[in-house]
Amino acid sequence: MFKTIACTLILFSSAALAAGQPAPPAGFARLVPTALPNGLQLVEVRKRCEDCTPWRLVDFRSNASPAPIRQERVSVHEGVTAMYAFPGTQYFANTKVEQSILGRYDQDKAIVTEALAHECARMSERVTEYVAQHPEVREKLDRAAATGKAYVEFEQGKYRGVEYASCTQNALGLMGATISQLQVYVPASDVIVTAYLLAQKQAKFRTIEEFLQLRRAFLEGYIDFILLPAGGG
Repeated sequence: MFKTIACTLILFSSAALAAGQPAPPAGFARLVPTALPNGLQLVEVRKRCEDCTPWRLVDFRSNASPAPIRQERVSVHEGVTAMYAFPGTQYFANTKVEQSILGRYDQDKAIVTEALAHECARMSERVTEYVAQHPEVREKLDRAAATGKAYVEFEQGKYRGVEYASCTQNALGLMGATISQLQVYVPASDVIVTAYLLAQKQAKFRTIEEFLQLRRAFLEGYIDFILLPAGGG
């Protein structure tokens, strides 16, 4: 359970990054940074298909059953997927930038926030039950986990007045390929940014503490970019 799911990820060299910087499509230039101050760079960007349905399904799941216990529709008027990596490493962030249909933003925000909190609680329940049944795993996990933090942690807050929510696993290799999922809410543009921060075989971080520092830098750097005035860097 506590092995990170292997992912097929592309290794980006510094030379490859320098060869050609992808550019966000029209309408998303102020929502998709091409680089962050700590060296994280945009390495791939693609726009959501023009003929896609104007919504996506969000599943609510239970640990008792593989089938969703509830599904909700979240509107998507336009969207972009942006992939970020540090030079010489694999993907660090898989980022979805989605604009709601006019009049649906508040409802969409409520749904995705509830879904993230629900999934975080479900993961926490699974980990808690597993370590309760396997004391030897608890001892190992406690040595690997971030000091003073729960194994899985849901957070809501603001940075520079911008709301965000997140679900973070505070130990490397705990479960799945996503260590932390972040949501940043941009009501002025009716946009929700969802970033999946990924486990990697070749990474800039070696410990959970280093990852958490990079996670915070990504969150704050992304919001700093969004808040830049038009025409700013």
